[in-house]
Amino acid sequence: MSQDRKTPGRWSAPESLDQTKDSSSLVPLPARKNRAERLKELRELVTSGKLPGGHLELPTKESGENSPLLDPYRLWRNWSNKWQFWLAVSLMLSVGMAFVAISSLLNLTAQSNCSKIFWPAASANDRFFCAQEAASKRTADDLLRAIELVNALPPDHPLRSRINGQIEGWAQDIVKLGNASLQEGKLEEAIAIARKVPQDVPAYAMVQKEIDKWQSTWSDAQKLYRTAEDHLRQEEWGLAFRQATLLLDSGNTFWESVKYEELTKAITTTKAEGNKLVKARNTAAEGGLDNLVTGIKLAQGIGQNSYLYQAANRAIAEFSKKIMGLAQKRLQAGDWQQAVAMANKIPESANLKEQVQDFNQLAGATAQALTGSVDGLSKAIEIAQKLKEGRPLYKQAQDSVGRWQQEMADVKVLDLASRLAAPGTVKDLRAAIAQLQTVGPSNPRSVEARTQIARLSRQIELLEDSPYLQRANDLATAGDPNALEAAVAQASRIGQGRALYGEAQTKIQAWIERRQRLQDQPFLERAQQLAARGNLAEAIDMARRIRSGRVLYDEARSNIQIWESQFQGEQGLQSARQAARAGTAEALQTAISLASQVPDSSSLRWQASEAIEEWAQRILAMGVEQSSSDLAGAIATLKKIPSGNRAFEQARSQLQIWEQSLAPAAPESPSPAPEPPETEPPNKSPTR
Repeated sequence: MSQDRKTPGRWSAPESLDQTKDSSSLVPLPARKNRAERLKELRELVTSGKLPGGHLELPTKESGENSPLLDPYRLWRNWSNKWQFWLAVSLMLSVGMAFVAISSLLNLTAQSNCSKIFWPAASANDRFFCAQEAASKRTADDLLRAIELVNALPPDHPLRSRINGQIEGWAQDIVKLGNASLQEGKLEEAIAIARKVPQDVPAYAMVQKEIDKWQSTWSDAQKLYRTAEDHLRQEEWGLAFRQATLLLDSGNTFWESVKYEELTKAITTTKAEGNKLVKARNTAAEGGLDNLVTGIKLAQGIGQNSYLYQAANRAIAEFSKKIMGLAQKRLQAGDWQQAVAMANKIPESANLKEQVQDFNQLAGATAQALTGSVDGLSKAIEIAQKLKEGRPLYKQAQDSVGRWQQEMADVKVLDLASRLAAPGTVKDLRAAIAQLQTVGPSNPRSVEARTQIARLSRQIELLEDSPYLQRANDLATAGDPNALEAAVAQASRIGQGRALYGEAQTKIQAWIERRQRLQDQPFLERAQQLAARGNLAEAIDMARRIRSGRVLYDEARSNIQIWESQFQGEQGLQSARQAARAGTAEALQTAISLASQVPDSSSLRWQASEAIEEWAQRILAMGVEQSSSDLAGAIATLKKIPSGNRAFEQARSQLQIWEQSLAPAAPESPSPAPEPPETEPPNKSPTR
């Protein structure tokens, strides 16, 4: 074999291989020696006093110069005669030969180039050496090549356990390479790398377990990501961010960094787009065409790549349907041009293109129908019938056709009724009404038919009731009560709900009031005359002859209230004066009380007030005069003066003075009492 082969180190795989490790870090072994060289080496070791596995301590010169052990020949002769020596030598030779054989196998001291080896006839040494040389490159293909080289040895090979251990180490290195791709986000590539390990090696179970772990981790991360995306589509920003944070614990660098940042950016972007969509909804919710159009434009600003694109399209469709509803109402109101303008504002993205086309066609038909003529309705029906079955507004078109066909029949009835009513007689008008009544309440022209019936019915009532009202006016011209009563009776023949009923009732009310005034005015005038002469009682009785509900009742009642007040005042003042004649304080107090009952509305109120003031002054004078002999009695007398007059204020000041004089003197105190607050001194009334 070639001598340029590299001599590798120990080939047994460590428990974990690092990708940066190569064969240069292995400890080189010595070159293999033949048997003669190994025996010579052992002989030298024995001669020198050293044995494999330890040192033999020999005596030194310090033990004595005559010691036999100092002579090498003598030493050899002594040892060579002992059987223990030869047993040790035999054991050492056996162990050494086994060690050399195993080392030569394990150290793969091949002497040829791996690329030139014919592998079917290659030895185990060559396979181990070349496998380790390939594995040192740390690539998936090279590690796989290393596994293939040693795995080709038979299952019963003496070194199979070592082979399987080496294969497991290289399989772990392949898994590490796959895991590196996995951390970069390349799941399929990682699995492909790992699956390069042959399935027939024991280490493949470990590889499959690792692949299952990768797939589980990847699947869990994908579920978190997709759940977050679903939350974004549902505009649930908080829940989406919560799912994003769970990616940080996925155990995969790609998902924890790249996909996490990607998702958080998507959340921020989608949230901003969500605010735009909310603004679009709020604007559209305010109602009206302009707000709906503005809402559509805002929703259209959300692009196809957005998570809210579908939500925006749903909002656009919803707003567009509302615009279509407004256009339908406008069309029903007869403003077909404005209706078409509204419908044309619906964008194509609303997926209502065919519906808008049908609506515009129906609007054109409606424009013809709004002429109200038979010809216009016929054209409208022709246009609407062009919408075939399967079109979005086919049913609406058919409903319109049916309505317009009925309207054509109604128009013919209205024209016939108009011709019948033209002569203007009651008979002709009734014939026209009979014709109009054939138009049912659910017909398109039912309102117009009812209007015409009402108009013709009024004409009939005017023709029938005008003579009664004219006769009543003629009777009322005389102006006397009997004539007015006859006029009322004549006008009352016009029944309620008739065309002239309101006018007749107005005239009847005027004639009734006029007749009552003529009948009751003498009683009111006589009562006023009696009151002027002072006969209030007779005046009141006369005015009470005017009954409630009569036109002059309120005026009579007002006069009665005035006269009753005057009469009450006279009676009260007269009673007060009668009581004051006794001249005592008690009598004067009673007189003041009776005079106070004279109403303020009475014309005698001022007389009562003067009398009260006079009687109060007399009581004051009595009390002052009584004070010289009976101060307590004088105080009681002054307290009989009621409030509300000048004498009361004077009496109150006098009472304060008298009550202080009757109060017992306060006992002297060693310390001066505090000064009372300053008050105005009472006004002393003049005494006699």
